[in-house]
Amino acid sequence: MSRGMMKGVLTSVGHLPKLSRNLFSVGRFTKDVGPVIFESDGYFAENKGLKWQLGACEGKGLFKLCMIPMMPDEANAASSRDRQGDTTSYLWHLRLGHIGHGGLDAIVKKSYGVGIDMTSVKQWELCDGCELSKQTRVIYVKSSPNRAKQVLEVVHSDVCSPMQTPTFGGKRYFVTFIDDKSHFCVVYLLRNKSEVAAKFAEYVSFAETQTGKRVKTLRSDNGGEYTSGAMSVDGDVQT
Repeated sequence: MSRGMMKGVLTSVGHLPKLSRNLFSVGRFTKDVGPVIFESDGYFAENKGLKWQLGACEGKGLFKLCMIPMMPDEANAASSRDRQGDTTSYLWHLRLGHIGHGGLDAIVKKSYGVGIDMTSVKQWELCDGCELSKQTRVIYVKSSPNRAKQVLEVVHSDVCSPMQTPTFGGKRYFVTFIDDKSHFCVVYLLRNKSEVAAKFAEYVSFAETQTGKRVKTLRSDNGGEYTSGAMSVDGDVQT
């Protein structure tokens, strides 16, 4: 077994600020470096005929990772030594912006990729970065299945207040009535919230005259101006 400290660089490391412990992926290490052997007194890595200890058995079936962080300059130097002469296709895949197998093959055929081992391209496993970049999110459904089927079936209303600067008429509030089906919006300026009921009656008269339909449901935010007894609608009031 190798004596002393061995220097190296761990790649594909994820930083999770809220994670209280570091997690080491044996599967990823085995794939990138070499096999890992677990024994009673710890676990060891093997690479190029060398065997060195990665950690010790801590009890309760857990193995503690024994690694000492190095300064950035030391890590970069170790990385340079480890990668010296490395001309594998995967490395060129990363250097060339995650180029595909076909692109690398074209580079080789045009003699632009001297030293690239195309045999490793055929044995190339999936690239984590490429797989992540190809992932898509679930389609966001923009339309609700419960939309109104006809105008005035559902009317949305809200009061905005108070405005810092009043109008010339001294009005600092306004109320909106939006038809769910057509999205047609009517706005009324108010001096006080208590005027909402009167403006709603005015809106109902206007909208029903224009469309020939009846207001069935008024949907609001449960404000006091909507829950007072002054509000009336032939259909439902939803808050």
